[in-house]
Amino acid sequence: MSTLAERLREAMDAAGIKQVQVARAAGIKPPSVADWLNGKTKNIKGANLVTVAQLLNVSEAWLADGVLPKERRLDSDWPFPKISKHRYFALSEAQRAGIEEWVARQVDAYGEPPPAKSIGEEKAA
Repeated sequence: MSTLAERLREAMDAAGIKQVQVARAAGIKPPSVADWLNGKTKNIKGANLVTVAQLLNVSEAWLADGVLPKERRLDSDWPFPKISKHRYFALSEAQRAGIEEWVARQVDAYGEPPPAKSIGEEKAA
């Protein structure tokens, strides 16, 4: 079974997240993250576990104990599985507004899908 340090390193590498970014997201000092990564600290608890798992887009159970599945389950009210709520809400209000405007334009551009043709319409065409 892998250690916390191994799982954390694996998730950070996969997400392209650096040690300083983990520290910033969790509101802790980089040496604390270094302790996680070198095995000096054997576990991450509470809000730090949730925050780091969200940042790395992995499940808390997998990060803490190696319990599968590794993948973070999509919140039923959150439509973006590759972007954690934490990362999104860490952006400024202006940045979030810009993203929301862009998404709205994309949704408008795709519009309603065309209605499906009935069997009779397909033969007539």
